[in-house]
Amino acid sequence: MPNSATKPAHEKPKVIRVTILEPHLIDRERIFVNPPAIHIGYGDSPTTIRWENHTGDLVKIWLPNADDYLKRPSGEDFSKPFDVTPEKPLVLTVKEDPKPKKNTYQYHIYCAKINGFAEGNSSPVVHCP
Repeated sequence: MPNSATKPAHEKPKVIRVTILEPHLIDRERIFVNPPAIHIGYGDSPTTIRWENHTGDLVKIWLPNADDYLKRPSGEDFSKPFDVTPEKPLVLTVKEDPKPKKNTYQYHIYCAKINGFAEGNSSPVVHCP
């Protein structure tokens, strides 16, 4: 019999960890996002997305149209960027029933360290089924 403090594997929240990497010199300083694409929907959808800043400086993450697939944090909205420091990741909950329309949602990560934007698949994206 499992301990009441533990959950069966199928009940554990699935967290997608998105790492905003330290700068790399490739013809100029660049910062990459790993993974560059997040997939939401279908049966294996994550319950949480956690953006971790490893740049050594402030990043601003703007998630336009995230109301379609993410729960709004208390007292916040998605009309402006979230400040993310190396000490404090941005952790957001995926809606249990995100809008099922198939879409690709670009989001933007401004990195103060390079005075420019992080790169993923061009801009990092969220794919809904």
